[in-house]
Amino acid sequence: MRDKKDHIALALAIALICSLAPIGAAGQDIEGYVESQSSEGSGMALEVFAFPEDHLLHQPQSVVEDTGLFVEWLYWTGILEDDETGDLYGFQYTLFHQNLMPGIIGYVNHAAISDVQESQHPRFRYAALPDQAEVTNGTDDEAGTYWRYQDAQTTLTYWKDLDAWCIATQGNVSEDGGHGENISLNLTFTNEKSEYILHRPDGISSQGACSMIDPEGMAGRSYYYSHPSMTTTGTLTIDGHEIDVQGNSWFDHQWGGFGNCLPAWDWFSLRLYDGSFVMLYNLKDPLLNDISSQRGLTYIDPEGGIRWWLGEDAANLTATRWWRSDLFGFRYPLEWIIDAPTGRYALEPYFDEQTMNTGEGEVKYWEGIMRVRNSDPSGEQIGIGYMELAGYAPIR
Repeated sequence: MRDKKDHIALALAIALICSLAPIGAAGQDIEGYVESQSSEGSGMALEVFAFPEDHLLHQPQSVVEDTGLFVEWLYWTGILEDDETGDLYGFQYTLFHQNLMPGIIGYVNHAAISDVQESQHPRFRYAALPDQAEVTNGTDDEAGTYWRYQDAQTTLTYWKDLDAWCIATQGNVSEDGGHGENISLNLTFTNEKSEYILHRPDGISSQGACSMIDPEGMAGRSYYYSHPSMTTTGTLTIDGHEIDVQGNSWFDHQWGGFGNCLPAWDWFSLRLYDGSFVMLYNLKDPLLNDISSQRGLTYIDPEGGIRWWLGEDAANLTATRWWRSDLFGFRYPLEWIIDAPTGRYALEPYFDEQTMNTGEGEVKYWEGIMRVRNSDPSGEQIGIGYMELAGYAPIR
């Protein structure tokens, strides 16, 4: 382990390298509780995946026979504070690697900032065809080898030797009917405190009814691992106002043959003040009924031990408040009581309008920063987290 001075030096060095990077150059379902220390393994992603290769985007043909089902994403949600004022911000960034149209695998970028002080959620989305983006490998004399995704608006770099990421992305949210601001993220993510963890003993999750198509292959299944607490530094910019921030981010990497298999889901990542983490997902059918057999909860205790609950034993979820967006008219369940083996949590958003309505004909969802309270809505706040609600709004 590095000491604190080494951490600071590493973060500063990577941040400097990031600031110089240009923008614009061309499994099997298991019911009930599964002990992480059982014969299936410890829950560490290194036991299943090959890093750094599996941190990077994959070739669709090597994952699933029907590449029309292929979907992959690199995804971060962060809880950040203004270095000067301590004001709270959330952010989301996702790079999707997916079938954009028959036979064409391209890229989609989503970015958003949750400005808690102003209760605003500026965001943008855009797609890049294969000839509009480059994926390259290289070597830097100071930071070592890297992998890079780059298009006209975004540069995402993974520094293989340092196990660190840099994201620089910018966009105009006025194009999607939002608040009319330009926003940008310029952030560095370093792996200092935790390990990459699995959400199934074998790293594979079933995803909706498509898993019945090809029970032996990856149709309707995905590889999935996370890092719950990447040290994060850098800047957020909202309409020309640059904010120096620091905090922690949750990293998800998921890929497989589950495109068009998941009509709806609820997903929660909770960072609890006692040093533990909870990830819970609840898949739904086209009528928004829960598919309880595919529900999953991962718990990481303060010492880094991992436990899983799968199927109906994972949690009982009760939506206690529904909200309708004044901007777009879609309804979402924004407050919840979650009864889980690890505790009883009451969730509420810091503010309601955190929708990712990204344009006509696109997937629309709610993605935002949440309070986590003990037991009920009047309980003590015991953590903070992110919630994603997909499938509640039609694609139109």
